Amino acid sequence: MSQPFRTIQQYVLGTLRAEILNGVYPPNTRLRQEEIAKRLSVSTTPVREAFRDLRAEGLVSIDPNKGVVTRALTAADVSEIYELRMVLEPMLSQRACTHATDGDLASAAKVHDEMCATLSSERWAILNEEFHKHLMASAAGTRLSELVEGLSLVARPYVSLSMHVKSDILDSNNREHADLLDAYRARDMRAVHEQTYAHLENTRDAIIACVEQALPSQAAA
Repeated sequence: MSQPFRTIQQYVLGTLRAEILNGVYPPNTRLRQEEIAKRLSVSTTPVREAFRDLRAEGLVSIDPNKGVVTRALTAADVSEIYELRMVLEPMLSQRACTHATDGDLASAAKVHDEMCATLSSERWAILNEEFHKHLMASAAGTRLSELVEGLSLVARPYVSLSMHVKSDILDSNNREHADLLDAYRARDMRAVHEQTYAHLENTRDAIIACVEQALPSQAAA
């Protein structure tokens, strides 16, 4: 199993996600559970669990005739997701900043250090979710938090695509995360709001560019 993954299910999920985003499985391709399990030398259980997560992320759908099939990623979908995130997430960040504990921020800083050290985009993606969870920990369980988490989930495949296509995006995201962490430490609610919004805006623009870059290969498939 590859080092960046902590469980077999993460390994299968990360592998399939990367293959879909890299065009190994073009849109509307049927994914066969038994074939994938054999190729990855795992049982069918983690493959089935990975299919469930890929469906939640919007990378696959269930076709009554074909079973599990891959979906196309679209710039319009990105715009809609991030329009909502850019309204809700800065608001949640402000609330979390007010009540974040020193322990929350220390945990976020530790994860940030790991993110800066890793060269694996899959490992970085896992750490990225941990980083934001630590920053938002004090606001967890609220309706606003649940909405933000749902949008973050459906944005995940697009974020993964941008990391596979745009080689320098990890460095730019790490710099933005460092600035955001400093704003939390200063308890500067205005800066937290502005930097969260700017981070989402920059991510959206990078993702749209990557999706549009990938569209010709999708159309040719």
